[in-house]
Amino acid sequence: MIQRAIILVFLVLLTTNAQDYNFKTNASTLKGELTKEDVFESDFGRFDAYELQMEEGDLLVIKLKSSFFPLLTVVAPSNEYKVAFPSESKPEVILKQEIDESGLWQIYIAGDSTDVGTHSLQLFYVSHDSRVLPKKSNYCSLAQFFLSHATTGFDYFKDNYFDKIDGNWQIKLGSQNLLIKGTVSTKSDISKLTLLLENDDELFQKVSLQLKNCFQKRWNIRESENKLEISEIEGLRKIFLVKEKSSLKLEIHTK
Repeated sequence: MIQRAIILVFLVLLTTNAQDYNFKTNASTLKGELTKEDVFESDFGRFDAYELQMEEGDLLVIKLKSSFFPLLTVVAPSNEYKVAFPSESKPEVILKQEIDESGLWQIYIAGDSTDVGTHSLQLFYVSHDSRVLPKKSNYCSLAQFFLSHATTGFDYFKDNYFDKIDGNWQIKLGSQNLLIKGTVSTKSDISKLTLLLENDDELFQKVSLQLKNCFQKRWNIRESENKLEISEIEGLRKIFLVKEKSSLKLEIHTK
């Protein structure tokens, strides 16, 4: 029986509420160390442990790096568990966990009796509401949905959740006819989401009105004849609605 205290992790979630949706994402890193003073369990090893509160339908992706070859174990509230091992070449583990139970999930980083050293646990979390664009969305909930992903640099739509590389990625997501296509672009520390909409004067006015009604508190709004800019007062996220001769674009920028 494992007796060591477990650290309860509170993910700092920036929530954007639209209608009845609760859009949340998080990317964080937890650093720790195994020492000779840590408890060693003969049937488990020397370990560090964390707990996270999650809901059914959420997604958690974990990347573990350490100075020793670790064992990574994720335990559900029902005590069902999944174990991941590093390759023989480097002490690194990546585990993708679909959350199928609501409650406290436990994460264990374990080594054998001789293992000591530092470890770094990267967590990438997406709530169930933030995984698929909700049905019957309007442009308010559309913008709120993608804003939740701006807090993690839109990594959910990229090929890799953790490697920060420059490039462009097409969004593969149901749109309910709200947009033609979407692209995520990353360069240095700046990420941008571009949604191409039908090029129509009436649609520009419709989207502009919905966005202004949606983002009134904690946002600055500037507008001109063919452009709407909405900037976070305490933050780095910005929304642009731009009408050009050949296109109507909704963009979300973040650093």
